[in-house]
Amino acid sequence: MKKIVVAMEGGLGNQMFQYAAGRALALRTGTHLGLDLRPLLRHGQRAYGLADFQLNQGLELITDGRPEHVGGLRRLFRRLTSGEQTFRESGFAYDERIRSAVAPLRLEGYFQSERYFSDAADTLRADFTPHPELLAAIDTLAERLLPPGPRLSLHVRRGDYANPATMAVHGLMAPEYYDRALSAVTELVGQVTVCVFTDEPAWVRANLRLPAETRFISEQTRTALQDLVLMSRCNHHITANSSFSWWGAWLNPQPDKVVITPEHWFQPAAGLDARDLRPAGWLEV
Repeated sequence: MKKIVVAMEGGLGNQMFQYAAGRALALRTGTHLGLDLRPLLRHGQRAYGLADFQLNQGLELITDGRPEHVGGLRRLFRRLTSGEQTFRESGFAYDERIRSAVAPLRLEGYFQSERYFSDAADTLRADFTPHPELLAAIDTLAERLLPPGPRLSLHVRRGDYANPATMAVHGLMAPEYYDRALSAVTELVGQVTVCVFTDEPAWVRANLRLPAETRFISEQTRTALQDLVLMSRCNHHITANSSFSWWGAWLNPQPDKVVITPEHWFQPAAGLDARDLRPAGWLEV
């Protein structure tokens, strides 16, 4: 059976990008989708993070066999024995070769651009809905934690980003970024209640100038899934340079939402081209 297979790597946000690119391509080509989880097993740093979502029922999870590195010789073997080609993204920017891709095909990369899956937005928002029992618990949390009226999600990610190797690529967002972002939101939509999502609330309290109407949501949640869904239920968003808050903003379907993102998603020295990372209409400050 011809299918699209996606090599899964990275954390939750990256896995969502990879799934989204594969799901959209499978829909366009009328084929099935498989997720190869063996790269996650090989690296041993991240777990499969999509099990809590209502992904399409025909999805195949591939876990059997050794999680070997897929080098050039193995790609050649697959192409000769099964006809499976390998599509490896050429860089961080959108790779237009995907337009002519056909199954059987293996996708390797991160695919961090809405351009890979904008034609499947409604399907993906449905796929990324938590299972009913998890959703019911999140609905209860939302009633208790999210304020009425206009609310703004503000994401501060530090944690692993403070590691020297990670900082060299991503960097940490300075308080000045959040000052500019809050001013921009206020100018565009007026006063909002700020809902803070962060892995270091003490740093946020000590370093950011937040309005009186502020709630620290992630101090009262237990899982990344809860944070992600609650973030998506805010009206407007200030993201960190993080795929997690990218998805929190993207999953909000409101057409009039304001999304503020950092001007530099990566450290300039990293040499990564982020021009296709922001969907049309998202702002950078």
